[in-house]
Amino acid sequence: MGDSCFYSGEFMNGKKNGIGSYIWADNNKYEGEIKNNLFHGFGIYTYEDGRKYSGQWDKNHINGYGEMDWIEGNKYYGYYKNDKKDGFGIYYSAEGKYYIGFWKKGKQEGLGEYISNNKKKYGIWKNGKKEQKLSEHDFANALENNNKNYPFFHWDIYKIKCFLNIYNANPSF
Repeated sequence: MGDSCFYSGEFMNGKKNGIGSYIWADNNKYEGEIKNNLFHGFGIYTYEDGRKYSGQWDKNHINGYGEMDWIEGNKYYGYYKNDKKDGFGIYYSAEGKYYIGFWKKGKQEGLGEYISNNKKKYGIWKNGKKEQKLSEHDFANALENNNKNYPFFHWDIYKIKCFLNIYNANPSF
């Protein structure tokens, strides 16, 4: 965020509070909820490089559920903590690869499913790297043993693309 900006929106007790928008000199933009001069609640941030984040904010930090779209077509829909992917999320690359699973501090962490060329690979990730390969059966058992029901893991490519709003005339699945 640059230093020079224009604010349009609500004020309360001399502070920016309510719904508002910022536009910076570098073309970054924020539209959404503001509390005590900070992004807080739901907001949409458009970066000068074309990325767009829509989701939850907490005291100027991306926290909670959000959706990040990159101009080249990459997408991440899931949870954030302190501006980094954290919790469950789905990442799609413009090359048609997917990661469906858990994240910590911006990197894959825990159970995950990787899809490339319509082939699924299951495993346990640590610090962004797959540490353990799992069979589909072992992966299903690991989910069950954690008492988790994550329907996304059982979706086919079509359902994932619908969820991520990826539509084109010649689908690659």
